[in-house]
Amino acid sequence: MIRLTFIFFSILFSLNVLAQTAPADYQQAYQKGERALRDKKYDLAREYFAPLTSARYQNELVPYSHYFMALACLKSDRLAESRTYLRQLESRYPNWLKIADARYLYANVLLEEDQFTAGVDALKRLPEARMKQDIESLEAYYLAQCTNLSTLRQLHTKYPNDAIIAENLVALIQRNSTNKADLDLAARLTTRFSLKPRTAPTGPNIPVVTAPKGKKSAYTIAVLFPFRMNELNSANNQFVVDLYEGIRLAVKKLQSEGITVNVLAYEVDNTAESMQKVFGDPQFQQSDVLIGPLYPVTYELATTWAAERNIPIVNPISTNSSLLVNQTYLVQPSVESQARLLFQFSQRFTPKSTYIAYGNTRQDSLLAATYAQVAKTNGVQVLGMKRGRSESLAVELKGKKPGHILAAFTGSGEGPGVISWNRSTNLGVPLLVPYEAFNTNTSPASTFSGSNVYFFDSMFSSDTDPAVLDFRQKYMTQINTLPSSYAYLGYDTMLFFGRMLGKYGSDFTKGLKSQPYKDGYTLGGFDYRQSTDNQNFNVLKFSNYQFIQVK
Repeated sequence: MIRLTFIFFSILFSLNVLAQTAPADYQQAYQKGERALRDKKYDLAREYFAPLTSARYQNELVPYSHYFMALACLKSDRLAESRTYLRQLESRYPNWLKIADARYLYANVLLEEDQFTAGVDALKRLPEARMKQDIESLEAYYLAQCTNLSTLRQLHTKYPNDAIIAENLVALIQRNSTNKADLDLAARLTTRFSLKPRTAPTGPNIPVVTAPKGKKSAYTIAVLFPFRMNELNSANNQFVVDLYEGIRLAVKKLQSEGITVNVLAYEVDNTAESMQKVFGDPQFQQSDVLIGPLYPVTYELATTWAAERNIPIVNPISTNSSLLVNQTYLVQPSVESQARLLFQFSQRFTPKSTYIAYGNTRQDSLLAATYAQVAKTNGVQVLGMKRGRSESLAVELKGKKPGHILAAFTGSGEGPGVISWNRSTNLGVPLLVPYEAFNTNTSPASTFSGSNVYFFDSMFSSDTDPAVLDFRQKYMTQINTLPSSYAYLGYDTMLFFGRMLGKYGSDFTKGLKSQPYKDGYTLGGFDYRQSTDNQNFNVLKFSNYQFIQVK
């Protein structure tokens, strides 16, 4: 429970004059309650203060009796009673000189009850200029105890500029989650708020040992993933397993092409200690490429280590452009690149205007905002941008008809609802919608029909591509199940960077930037000519019962 000693004594200090205006018997009982509070005899304090809160009393000490009665209840873990007295105080004395302190105490009670959202809401209503330090201390104390990721995500959505919420959300993700969206969010917040590890060394104190550069007979690639072998049945961790299975198959493919890659797999979770342990491995120090880590804390340490040795580091899942420092390569295009490439595609539509709808995830809102900015910069009018699917879109557009609609809803299963909404608008304009929002294995073909519906994705695998068919067959033979998109992603990542090593040696930067590489990959290939985030991006249409790329 947070300590309220400072506020307690500051309120007592203001009572010297006020006490003289109350009846003698009231003053006597009040002073006994005050003394009990000082002595931390909270049950006794309640006995004295309870009758002093009666509506029959009308003097300057009555609101103070309410406050200290609520405080005594809080200190004796009678939280519901504490809230009752504080609401009574608010109702009877809304203009009390110390009402802000009472509201602060009310927030304290809510947070002590684990009502984190209501408690933070209450803190946000307080006068920040006067109580800033107390507010931040209380918020930091309790949010550090919150173990519900959903609660912290919702608080961050509601208060996106609150650094304390962001810090605790990142810390909880690093402790408990291997979900891709969570990891990407943690990386963005770490960069935006310049967050540092709470308890961890600031960097590896390891002597610099550099692996030989140039062409070799064999190369070493270190895979730094949170495998969590004791949690392999966890759905949240399955994408890591799938990534690695794809990597293993790619190593076999490379071997058949005459390229030998030795894979070193390390358990690197959300703790700096797990990364420090890897730094001390002599084999790791001979790495030519790093794939991972996936958490912000360990990623920061790894990039520092890799930069000192001029070693490329590859992130297969992130779309965070802030990671693009030193020799970091994103296998998927950043959100900024996705917005730019999607906008370039949309230039075929007329008139030069757009309407943007987006979903509840940070990825959705970020793509929507970035796309809107790109459109405005290039002279395209944004007729509207709204979270959710508007039921009165025609009214909002005021008779105007956009050249196209961007529906940035990436949540699993949201796609069919977006298609239905688009049809209900009767606008008949091109719709751009994420491919990942659909379960293409279970949705009927009618879901995707429509000449003006376009699906965009950076992880699309075509059922007619020979590379896809070959990988799928080998994966099913070895793993006995169909590959997920992450299995394809792990396969392509290892296959591409292994081929770069085989062709150009460990210093493959010039070769990487010389041309796009499209053939022989399951997700469309790689293009690093303009940036170190992959510019491969697919826009698709559904035709003849299959998805085809639109050029």
